[in-house]
Order: sequence, then C-alpha cells, then structure tokens
Amino acid sequence: MKLFRLLFLAGTVAAPRVVAAGGLFLPGAGAVSTSRAGAAVASADDGEALVENPAGIAKATGTTITISAAMLSYAMQFQRRGTYDAVPGESYAYAGQPYALEKNDASAPLGIGSVQPVPVIAVLTDLGGRVPGLHLGAGLYAPNAYPFRDLCTQLSGGCQKYQFNQDFTVPPPGARYDVMKQEAAVFMPSLAVAYRVAPSFDVGLRLSAGQATLKSTTALWASAGANYEEDVKKDGVFAIDAKDSFVPGFGLGVTYRPTPNLELGANYSSELDIHAKGTASSQLGPSAGLPPLSIAIRPVADADAKCATGGADTALKACVDLALPMTAQLGGRYKFLDAAGRLAGDVELDLDWENWGKTCAPAEFDSGACLTASDYRVVVDAQAELADGGALPIRPAVVKHGLQDSYAVRVGGSYHIPVGARRDHDDSDEIIVRGGIGYDTAAARTGWLRADLDGASRTTITVGAAYRTRRFEVSAGGGAILEGSQGNPNVGGGASPCNPTLDAPGCGAAGPQGPDPINPLNRANNQVESPVTQGDYQAHYVLFMLGVTTWF
Repeated sequence: MKLFRLLFLAGTVAAPRVVAAGGLFLPGAGAVSTSRAGAAVASADDGEALVENPAGIAKATGTTITISAAMLSYAMQFQRRGTYDAVPGESYAYAGQPYALEKNDASAPLGIGSVQPVPVIAVLTDLGGRVPGLHLGAGLYAPNAYPFRDLCTQLSGGCQKYQFNQDFTVPPPGARYDVMKQEAAVFMPSLAVAYRVAPSFDVGLRLSAGQATLKSTTALWASAGANYEEDVKKDGVFAIDAKDSFVPGFGLGVTYRPTPNLELGANYSSELDIHAKGTASSQLGPSAGLPPLSIAIRPVADADAKCATGGADTALKACVDLALPMTAQLGGRYKFLDAAGRLAGDVELDLDWENWGKTCAPAEFDSGACLTASDYRVVVDAQAELADGGALPIRPAVVKHGLQDSYAVRVGGSYHIPVGARRDHDDSDEIIVRGGIGYDTAAARTGWLRADLDGASRTTITVGAAYRTRRFEVSAGGGAILEGSQGNPNVGGGASPCNPTLDAPGCGAAGPQGPDPINPLNRANNQVESPVTQGDYQAHYVLFMLGVTTWF
C-alpha cells in the first residue's frame, strides 16, 4: 500500500493541464468577413480570402494589400454547485459554504485590457497579367479564438486572484483543477496561389508554416491517496511554458459562378498538429506528500529525457502534443446587380464543419503519431525523489475535453449605397453596409463544459460598414457572440452534485461524465472519479472589427 501511494503521489505532483486555442474558432477572419458573421466563403475577394477561401484571390486584380483585424473580448463566469468540504484536522472557516463564483479576468498580452486583436495581413497580386489566370498571395493570420484565462474568485473584497501557499483562510477557486491561468497563440505565415481555370471557375491553395506558444497554470492533487476533500494544503500547482516553432498546414478552395448572380464556394483547412516543447515547474502544499516522508520533483538524467535534455529543478523539460481540427465550409451567394451589372448587394448562406471529435488509436496517441483536438498528451522529464534516496518516474498524462464535431449555419450579406454619380463602369465611391447572423452547435458533449476551453453552443450577431473609393476601402464593425447560461448536469443524475469521499468514492454513473483531477498513474479512462465541473457557465464575446484594403 505504501508503494502504491508513492506511485500515485509521483504521478499527481507533476501532471500539467494546458490548452491551445482555449476558445473554439470564432466566425470570420477580419473586418469584412466577421461583419458578415463569417458568411464569406463564396464572397471573399481581398486579403481575407487567404483564410476564408484561397480561390477568392483569383477575383482580385492588380496588387491588393489588406490589413485587418477582429478584436475580441471574452466574459465568462462559472458557479460550481455544492459546498466546500470540511477537512479533517483543519478549521477552514469556508467549510460548508457554497463554492465562490469564478470569473475570467484575463488581460490579453498583445491587446488592450481584455481586448485581443486577431490580425490578417495579406498582399495579393495578379502579376500584371503576365501569366493569364494566375494570382499569388502572401500574408499572416491567426485562428480566430480567445485563449486567455485568468480566473478570479468573487469574494467579499471583490474578485481576487488565487495565490497558492499564501493565505489558507481564503476560499480557494472551485475551478482550480480545471485551469487557473493560461495564454496561447498560434500565428500562421502563409503563401497562396489561385488560378482561374475558366471565366466562371477558380481554384486556390494556401500553404502555411507557423508557430504556437502555450502557457498554463493549474492545481493538482499532490497528496498520497485521493484528495477528495480538496484540501488546498494537499494541492500542488503546476505551470508550463512551451513552444512549437514549426506548425505546418494548408487550405484548399474553389469558387464557381454558374450565372452572373449566383456564386458558390467551398473551402477546406487542414488539421494543425502542435508538438510544443518547453519548461515546467511545480509547487507543493505544506501537507502534500506522505508526511513525515518528504519528496522532491527533480529532472531525469539526460539519457532518460523524452522531451529535451538539460532540465533543472525549477525548469523541468516538458512537451505537449495536441491539434487544432480540420474544418470545411460550403457557401452559396446571390448577388443583386444594377442595370450596369455592378454589385448592389448580396446575401450568402454558409454551412461549416469543425472536426473537434476526432479520435486516435491508443498506441498512435501514446506515441504522438496521431493527435486530436479533444485530448492533449503531456510528458514531463521528471522524477519524484524520495527521502530515502529512491526515485519514481513521472508518467505521461492525458488531458481530456470530451469534444464532438461542431456544425454551424451562417447568413450574411451587404448593401451598397453609391456616393455621388457613378463615373464609369468601375465601382467608385460608395458606402457598404454589412451584417450577419450565425449559430454554432456545442463542441463539448454533455457534462464536458470547462473553464479552460469554450465548447458551448453560440449565436453570433454582427454588423459593419465600409467606405469604398477607387483605390481603397476602410471597414469597421461590431457584434456579439451570445451563449447565455449553460451548465453541466450533476454526475449520476441526482438532485445534488456528486461529491465522492474515501468511504464512497463513486458517483454511480457509467460512461463519460466530465473531467476530474488528473491521476497520471492510471489511463485517462480509469482516473479517480471526483467531478469538478458540475455547475453553470455564463459567457459572451464582444467583437470589434477594423480593416483597410488598398489596390493598385
């Protein structure tokens, strides 16, 4: 029994939780497409086509430069059901009280306050017509998402950030085993080529090679046996900072115009596999371990390292494998033309699919040969050194998110208002009004909503406007993504949330039932059951869009 407890402890102390996107993909890729609620796979014709549909590059003439961004702010709160457990031998004043409300209070590293810009920068050219039908593009984009979390606990003195091993009289966050703080970024420099096969048919290809950075801090069970009472003194806190400098991907697109008024489009974006490597550190609570036996987390010998050599006590080597899913869109656009054949307005209907529910064979997942967006594989080159001179290895951990494929329907369009008299056949000065609405199904299965990743269903409402001249267009817009109040049911279906103890360790539920504190000693499907996300979430996004395109 003593050996089992030590093995359990060695696993729990150094098992991290990290995420990549932290928020599922949001519609659009800049000021124009986001103002249409993402309904742009058929209509994209400027630098945003690099992301929305590379075949749209073939519709641009001359040289086109686009600098555009969607600016995102994410508000989220989580109210865990139940009460803080009493801890034997401790007199925490908050025992028996309802869990405190948790709120996201993140400050985006490259933004203003909580507002994070997600850019699209692109240059397109038709090479001056030297190769008829051929168009090239180059630029930079980032997946449209909000991955930042910094949870604070709503207490009598306001919303307070949790400080581990500081004041044990302060109620700890009920969501600390999910995530406490995280940041992530994925930037994708890209090249694209499009070709007009026929006057009504274009094809396009985008090739991308980017980089990803991941940072996360979370709490873990760090005591011998199960910490069912969630004693903060038996917790450990784990932080990881990792990077992948080469994340390849590609996109394929087509557009087809069977009539002057009708345009069809399709776009496919590949899965982005991330193999991040970096450093990790851990802290232990004063009652962690198996008192009076003490342990210390140390790096393994370089010869035994699986991630990288050169680990140190305060900078353990770690690696994280995960994926951002493949996606596909289909779109149909109807164009309203004036008597001279100029665009007076349009309406577009898009259908989207995102492959969050991909699964891997266990052997392929364990080796890193197959990655999914739902499960993250984490390895730490560390071992638990015992007071008697022995050492136990830390085994890989799997962070499960219980995701499924998501689907969306989007409707967007525009209305063009001429400013002054038309001077010639080319569109000259005009005001363009845009708008859109969309609905995305939930990517999180029942019971798997989490604070670290936004898997809820959502409704998007956006509006925008632009001023277009012969040589440039300035676009702006705003909108909201509404999720309302959504929650995880009580595990086992009871009237009260399941709260396992050593005497009653189960919840009586079969099958997937939501995340628990990780036990990396066992396989993920056999982890110790202690549901920590039974509760209700409220969330919404506020969107701002701004962009400029010029052509010559």
